[in-house]
Amino acid sequence: MTTTTAQTQDVIEIEPVKSWARPAHQERSRQQRDRLLKAGERVFAESGFWQAHVADIAKRAGCSVGSFYRRFEDKEAFFFALQADMAVRGEANIVKFFADPKCQTEPLIDVFRRLVHNSVRVVKGIEGYYRALFELSLRGQDVWPLMRQLEVIEAGYMVDLLRARGMAVDERKQDAAHLAIRMMHGQLISTVLHGPGPFTIDDPRLHEELSLMLARYLGLED
Repeated sequence: MTTTTAQTQDVIEIEPVKSWARPAHQERSRQQRDRLLKAGERVFAESGFWQAHVADIAKRAGCSVGSFYRRFEDKEAFFFALQADMAVRGEANIVKFFADPKCQTEPLIDVFRRLVHNSVRVVKGIEGYYRALFELSLRGQDVWPLMRQLEVIEAGYMVDLLRARGMAVDERKQDAAHLAIRMMHGQLISTVLHGPGPFTIDDPRLHEELSLMLARYLGLED
């Protein structure tokens, strides 16, 4: 994985992963694959992994079960294909956030507030996906590498932002940025999966506390 920073115009990218979907060479086949992935996202959100059925995913996508198995070996392979697709979308969301010119001009605490709001929106939108991840991890599946890569990418952009704003960033600060991102996402995921502790996911106090946590942990409270 590329680890150079945005300052040198290189971008950290999601590492290639095993292709869980069979090749879709024709446009119609690719469209069907995309419909299945979108349908699967909704079905997993409603039912989790183990209670989701291939027939439900196929029906939601408007295709047959046979079409599903022409694209994916089984439900597990389908989920990992969905995870790879969501990781790509997650990286695009990170890039878009830090490309916003406001990141270079507004107070950093306001940047952190917007970052928390953005993260809340994403986590709420794919709550069932995280539930499915936990279900698979409890069965021994190694489902977290792509999530960890996204943390590294987001922390890298945060470090680049601090440098661009004239702040000294050493190795310790880089590690602190990575841990701060993990802490923020961990709290949000825990809240949607396990309930308030002490705040709900939509409580403005949670958003403010997480914003302050980022600032304080990175030594930027003042």
